Amino acid sequence: MTDAPYLPWRESRGVSSLSDIDILKEIGENDGLSINQLSRSRRSKSQLRLQCKYLERIGLVNTEGNELYSLSNEGQKVITGELKRPQSDGYFDLNKLLDLTDVRITDLSLLNQQDIKQTNYDIFRETRDPDRKSEHEYSVDVRDPRQECRKVLSAKKWKLDRIIREFPRTEPITSQCAHWVTTLVSFHLFPDANHRTAMLTLGRLMMSNEIIDENHEWPGSDIDIGKAVLLSKYHRHLYPERKFERLWKQNTLYWHWHQYFKHLLFDIEYPALTYHTEQDLREKLKRIREN
Repeated sequence: MTDAPYLPWRESRGVSSLSDIDILKEIGENDGLSINQLSRSRRSKSQLRLQCKYLERIGLVNTEGNELYSLSNEGQKVITGELKRPQSDGYFDLNKLLDLTDVRITDLSLLNQQDIKQTNYDIFRETRDPDRKSEHEYSVDVRDPRQECRKVLSAKKWKLDRIIREFPRTEPITSQCAHWVTTLVSFHLFPDANHRTAMLTLGRLMMSNEIIDENHEWPGSDIDIGKAVLLSKYHRHLYPERKFERLWKQNTLYWHWHQYFKHLLFDIEYPALTYHTEQDLREKLKRIREN
């Protein structure tokens, strides 16, 4: 039997959390609610976002718009008691209600916040090593070069810890990959090399969860990943600064990476990679940054 996915909000009850049943009741009582309305400015929107996603997948809520949910017929019956679904303390048994047997990242124990910071720091050190020819650059905006190392290592521990703790373990693998890269890239936790850091750490998670092996062309061909990163920077520039209340939200940056990982992992065509040349993308990115 598949182990139950780790869902942190089931361990930390209180005013900042709603059980699955409570979410259904609030949505039902109000003829539909958005994530913002469910949060009431005191509950974690990122957690509610993940809960509503799996409530939708088990058929208890319907999506009516951008993060707007209504009760389904089955959800209404669960609230009235006409329909029973396996649950404990107001939380549904996802092992019995979802098919969690397909490949996905479930174990993040081999990666912690210090590992992520070290990965970025190693990239930085490589670019500063006079004995190594690095293909990359690493820019640090400090007046005193002696402060560069401190700046590189200044990413907040609690932010990285939260990303790891809340990682959407019930989502399909392409969604998980897209969320990981989107989050590290959009929050821009490091002065530079956020894309490289995201891909390197995600690759380790994929390997440790036996989703890919050492023979896989991770993170894709130089041409494909090069274009994907340029498109990512384009989408990130168009999207407002990310706050943690927007964690796990599916924006255009997320959907870009979702398409890329469908291409990389399942060989599903992503037209944007063939439609644009790398030079075209560099010119578009330059123009939008200048505006």
